[in-house]
Amino acid sequence: MPNIKEYDNLVLGSGVAGRLLTWTLASAGHRTAIVERGPFGGACPTVACLPSKNIIHSAKVAAFARRSAEFGIKFNSMSVDMATVQRRKRTMVADLQEFHLSRTATSGAELFRGDARFTAPRTVEVALRGGGTRTIAGERVFINVGSRASIPAISGLAEAKPMTHVEALDLDRLPEHLIVIGGGYVGLELSQAFRRFGSRVTVVQESLQLADHEDPDVGAALLDLFHDEGIDVLLGSRVRQVGGPFGAAHFGSGRKREGPTRSGGP
Repeated sequence: MPNIKEYDNLVLGSGVAGRLLTWTLASAGHRTAIVERGPFGGACPTVACLPSKNIIHSAKVAAFARRSAEFGIKFNSMSVDMATVQRRKRTMVADLQEFHLSRTATSGAELFRGDARFTAPRTVEVALRGGGTRTIAGERVFINVGSRASIPAISGLAEAKPMTHVEALDLDRLPEHLIVIGGGYVGLELSQAFRRFGSRVTVVQESLQLADHEDPDVGAALLDLFHDEGIDVLLGSRVRQVGGPFGAAHFGSGRKREGPTRSGGP
């Protein structure tokens, strides 16, 4: 039988709910362990919420720089260095990692880095990142494993190895042309940011408006904004097939099509 270390509380995943729960319970004197297989802190401080806004802020600065003459400021030249953009973001992520790890240690919780799998009720075996395994159990177990982007069932898409928001937000280079499938919040943020950095961007949206869970006037305002920034928007359009890694996408038009539009932007 494996040597099982027991805790009052066992938390799987260090996303916002998991880490706050861990800090609270451990600081109150409860024996608490937390298991994380990826970057500590979950998606918000390492991939999505804060890092994405860091990238978007750099894109906003680039947009203002291109319009600098409107404000009475002139540049001899202007270019975007994506490696530096990413370095700025990664510095922020590293600082947040250090804070979260320090806060976890201060709380008295024990952190296990690795993949966990249940082997018995309220008991998991952790394949440790540095090698070996540990078996731990909790009187109470809290599962906070988050989610991940899904790949739509489009012919050839999986074989083309498309980027999700995770890979797109970590690009050290600027794509010449970025095709964004879906006009929801994340797709719209990425579309505008990469257009402002200098990429040609095409958004393919199956419904008849961008951000189709919002009121129609919101979708119309977003469409006008995207046209002004030179983003191509295909509404009422469906991707039928994608060919090859980073290959061409073939579209089927629906009841209405907007774009391609090249009305402005970089």
